[in-house]
Amino acid sequence: MSDTPVTVIASIKVKPGMEDRARELLLSIVAPTLEEPGCLNYDLHQSTTDPTDFMFYERWTSDEALAAHSTSPAPHRAALREQLGAMVAGAPSVTRWRQV
Repeated sequence: MSDTPVTVIASIKVKPGMEDRARELLLSIVAPTLEEPGCLNYDLHQSTTDPTDFMFYERWTSDEALAAHSTSPAPHRAALREQLGAMVAGAPSVTRWRQV
């Protein structure tokens, strides 16, 4: 594990017609996630060319902080998965990055 910041780009595509509800649900996890230890940024973006495409730009203080986020049973993320599940059009894409 590394103690240098890690960036995550998580992309989610929702079914047409679900954009407004998906945006509302995705926004609902921003504030509680920002309170998690090691979270530097947790910014939600929506595509300017395809409103069904959403992306989280996340920055974490370390691999350990990201791992804790990924494995914690946080109620806000569990609720999101349950409510968003039927709206998603395919598997999300999650990539990890380090600033150079």
